[in-house]
Amino acid sequence: MNIVELLESTASRLPNQPVIHFRGTTINYKELLDSVYAFAAGLKEQGVEKGTRVALMMTNRPEYIISYFAILANGGTVVPINPTFKEKETTYIINDSESELLIMEELTRPVIESAKRQFQYIREIFYYGTEEDVPFPRWQGLRSPSPITNAVPLPADTVAQIIYTSGTTGHPKGAMITHDNLNWMSITAAVTNQLSSTDRVLCVLPLFHAYAKLQGILSPIAHGAAIYLEERFHPVDTLEKLANEKITVFLGVPTMYALFLRNPKINEFDFSHLRIAGCGGASLPAEILQKTNRSLGVDIGEGYGLTESTVMLMTTPRDLPKKIKSVGMPIPGVELKIVDPEGKETAPHQVGEIIFRGPNMMKGYYKQPEETEHTIKGGWLYTGDLAYHDEEGYHFIVDRKKDTIIRGGFNIYPRELEEVLYEHPGILECSVIGRPDEVFGEKTVAYINKKSPELTEDEVRAYCAGKMAEYKVPDYICFIDEIPKSGTGKILKTVLKEHDRKAIQS
Repeated sequence: MNIVELLESTASRLPNQPVIHFRGTTINYKELLDSVYAFAAGLKEQGVEKGTRVALMMTNRPEYIISYFAILANGGTVVPINPTFKEKETTYIINDSESELLIMEELTRPVIESAKRQFQYIREIFYYGTEEDVPFPRWQGLRSPSPITNAVPLPADTVAQIIYTSGTTGHPKGAMITHDNLNWMSITAAVTNQLSSTDRVLCVLPLFHAYAKLQGILSPIAHGAAIYLEERFHPVDTLEKLANEKITVFLGVPTMYALFLRNPKINEFDFSHLRIAGCGGASLPAEILQKTNRSLGVDIGEGYGLTESTVMLMTTPRDLPKKIKSVGMPIPGVELKIVDPEGKETAPHQVGEIIFRGPNMMKGYYKQPEETEHTIKGGWLYTGDLAYHDEEGYHFIVDRKKDTIIRGGFNIYPRELEEVLYEHPGILECSVIGRPDEVFGEKTVAYINKKSPELTEDEVRAYCAGKMAEYKVPDYICFIDEIPKSGTGKILKTVLKEHDRKAIQS
């Protein structure tokens, strides 16, 4: 099937149901589908057909959603690009994906104008914005007076989107996500969250991200929910929107919840309509989780997934109690195991690597057969994430396999130390990395954005020493004004490690 059939199905059932609320305007399901058909016809005239890769570099707006579905309706492949990326990052993804068309907007124009001479395959660039003097054809001009009448039927394994991972090592890799992946995952996520046409979903997550596409667009559309779309995240504005629009479903990342707690206005609003508050992208420290639960009056649902799993792998079923620090259980239809280095399944509370297989597993990495073979072995995808499970089947993420610090022969999991640091009232944010050491192999470095100016290194060490074994106490404490993050608020340990490497060399 073509994933656009989800939109077609809902539009046929609920044509007048609002689907997008944006800047005071409302678009219903029929209007959205009509626009998708009209722009799909225009893209078809530009040569977009099965397999044509089209880069999409826009902020959150209805035009993004229309473009996304219009590309897919023709069988094209969407290549989402973070609109805050600079020239080098943008050029790499556009060239590596062999994108032939690019749809961009006012915000991204300076980067595109600077980089366009380096694009190897781009035939045309379309612009959306208010500026008049632009050297690109207008996005609006793609709207054809002779729209298509239905999405192109496609084999299930046709690649719908190539999502570039954040690149923990070297260049980012393009995960190929199929129409079948998206269809199965969209319906599964909607059922898991018990979505219905009465739900109001607030989407402030950037749409270039896989998490936002699934939970913010596809899953709500599968069940006819309304999407309240915001261009960007502002703590106060988002809190007001949650209350004033009687939002029932909110999806965020840890940084958003941390910023909510910093704002005293959180206690002034009525969040009684909110039934689901989800957190993804990274682990939510237990201290922030418990405080936010009390403030919002809802149990934040943590789950686990990755780009290569079409976002979701584990969550706590809604009919079971949540456990602090647990990401729940494998979603129905997915086989998941935790294995030791020899590939044997682990016993309860024994740490191992998460592997899985199922209908949400990516097709592979674009143009990287060796990386694909390294990641998918014997039909199982090796995530590189470490976890354990308890006797009741609840799973607990320990850390990234590659982030584990080995200090004098002892394994130190940064997340464990970060959880302790977040409990300190004087710490706003933190991230722990390893630093090479001639004697111990590695030592621990805790980078801290402090809430209290009076906080000292000795105080942090003493606090940690009272909570954990001596070898886990940070060897180095570094106070920093801002922890580096991706566009979705995910802490970038690779950037932090590079910063640390330069710091010790200077």
